[in-house]
Amino acid sequence: MLLTYLAPLIPGGRNGKMPVFMERILVLLSFVYAAGVKLVWLGYDSGIRKVHAAPIPVISVGNITLGGTGKTPMVMLIAGLLTSFGKKPAVLTRGYGRDECRMLKDELAEVPVYTGQDRLKSAFMAFSDGRDVAVLDDGFQHRRIRRDLNILLVDARNIFGSGRMVPAGNLREPVSAASRADLAVLTKTDGLSSERIEEVRRYVSRICSGKPVAVSRHEPVSFKDAEGAFYDIDAVKGREIAVVCGIADPYYFEHILISLKADIKKSFFYRDHHKYRQTDIDRISEECAAMGICTIVTTAKDLVKMKDLDMSSIDDKILVLNVKIRITEGKETLIAGLNSVFERTGS
Repeated sequence: MLLTYLAPLIPGGRNGKMPVFMERILVLLSFVYAAGVKLVWLGYDSGIRKVHAAPIPVISVGNITLGGTGKTPMVMLIAGLLTSFGKKPAVLTRGYGRDECRMLKDELAEVPVYTGQDRLKSAFMAFSDGRDVAVLDDGFQHRRIRRDLNILLVDARNIFGSGRMVPAGNLREPVSAASRADLAVLTKTDGLSSERIEEVRRYVSRICSGKPVAVSRHEPVSFKDAEGAFYDIDAVKGREIAVVCGIADPYYFEHILISLKADIKKSFFYRDHHKYRQTDIDRISEECAAMGICTIVTTAKDLVKMKDLDMSSIDDKILVLNVKIRITEGKETLIAGLNSVFERTGS
């Protein structure tokens, strides 16, 4: 994983000699990282590290890999479901990916978002503000706060990645950590055969100690421009476009646009959580102008990081793809899981 970023910066990194050496170092570091993770587990499992109860029920949404599973749209879906149940949810996020924080606040107008490393403190703040349930964004590793429902997201196209821990791979915890989940949700299943989806579902259920597994897909619903005006989902059909994104899985973003019949002529891919600079905007503008590209498609997450820059040269070209999570199998299982939280807690 990190090797991809480091190779161009290392002497000999492009000819395959040095990356092999670096890979060995990263694999060694991954064993050290895994040992540290297991020490943390031991602390919680033995009671040395205390798990604290929040004043309101907590529903956690997370994964055991680095990014790319659709946590943010899933948090939005769950917050929407809870609201439809007559609940008053709050979203608790650590604020590491500030772009996601801004996106959540933009999209969840009626649901307050509490940002901070101390999410137990955030839960008490939400309770004080009259909220009656907390949705813990990216909370699978945050064992300090007790959760009433632990939802694990799994990318159906990449399941658990390379199987290696960071920094050699993309696992944040060993695969065995999946057994802590109360419910798993497969994401990004569009384009996969029903046979493949069922195969992955059975595998994930086994890894999660037989817990139920729902199936979802990312569904494009509309586009909007830089001013917030909405356009129909066929707005890019047959149109020559450039793709701009700094997300964990840019190729999946391209896959969605191709499925919408867009003609991708240029892609500007940046690292996940990339902080855009004016030089990035200028380069995108210049290269698109040179190629005669009049439409630039990006994500909501990326747009929030560009807003503080001078975008006048591309403002009229920008379209943001709006995507939502749709549960295609097991929606009743997800709803039953959410309802069980309030049955157990009596709230």
